[in-house]
Amino acid sequence: MKLKRSLFITALGLSILGSATGASAAETEGLVNSQETSFTQEPDGTGSTILAKNKVRMSLSTYNPIIKTNYAVAKSSSDKRQDYIYARAKTFNGDGSLIKSKSASSTKTDYIGVKTLNDSIYFPNDFAIGTHTFKLKGYKTVNGQTKAYW
Repeated sequence: MKLKRSLFITALGLSILGSATGASAAETEGLVNSQETSFTQEPDGTGSTILAKNKVRMSLSTYNPIIKTNYAVAKSSSDKRQDYIYARAKTFNGDGSLIKSKSASSTKTDYIGVKTLNDSIYFPNDFAIGTHTFKLKGYKTVNGQTKAYW
């Protein structure tokens, strides 16, 4: 009985420790490479001078899950709800030729994400590029790119 109890307590402790990272197994399974960049969205001078600065984040991650097709995920997020937010993920062969491209945009939100596949059989030199746009009235438009390899 004591052995079962100690095994249970050990398993419980490890499960709590494993979930403390904040990233689920689905989010990190097969993660190969990731790039995240953040910028401050500055007021554009047309509105109030007391507008608070706004932080925007753009990220691109490449994945090589077991048995499944490789893919890339581009995410755009902001501290403030944007009038327009956009993310595009493109996957490329090592020679620079486009494999796949997918984009998504939305209005009146602070997050958008898009996933695109890399159907390449040989992928060690392949890469992905993420394109991100943030538009908010009273602030300068922020455009950016992220890049990650397999």
